[in-house]
Amino acid sequence: MPQPPSAWRWTRKVEGKTVSLGLTPGKAEKMRQAIANHRALDEIIGEMREITQKLILQTPENAPILKPAKRPKPPLT
Repeated sequence: MPQPPSAWRWTRKVEGKTVSLGLTPGKAEKMRQAIANHRALDEIIGEMREITQKLILQTPENAPILKPAKRPKPPLT
């Protein structure tokens, strides 16, 4: 198994400028997990969008709108 580098760099854009930050191996592992979690979340959101679009496009425009049943208000005590 290849050895990880001794120094990790996190590079990103801030206000149009490239900013780099050195990370310890522990922080690098946390960052790797955060990135993996973000990618998994993006995939779930994409699936939710597809499902929502299918439901919207499959529902007929003239479908009846269901109104909640009227219930009497309880008396004030």
